Amino acid sequence: MVPDPARITEIQQALAREGFYKDEPTGKWDASSADAMKRFQEAKSLPPTGKIEALSLQKLGLGSPVAGMAAPDPQPAVAAPGSSTRPTRP
Repeated sequence: MVPDPARITEIQQALAREGFYKDEPTGKWDASSADAMKRFQEAKSLPPTGKIEALSLQKLGLGSPVAGMAAPDPQPAVAAPGSSTRPTRP
């Protein structure tokens, strides 16, 4: 899925704020944008793909705080009301 121009502009502005994007934000993901993203990714110890992906967006302050994290462990079963979790005596 390709982000819309407004989202690309937002990403370009964030890359500029971090000192990686030097051009005027255009809303188009071009070679200059990809190069800025690669340099940003390298600086943040991410794979330098130049692509818009969740961990890069998170590091730019634009993504989900849980991007790239494993799903949580399932919750333990909860006892039904009125039942006891105490061991029974034989």
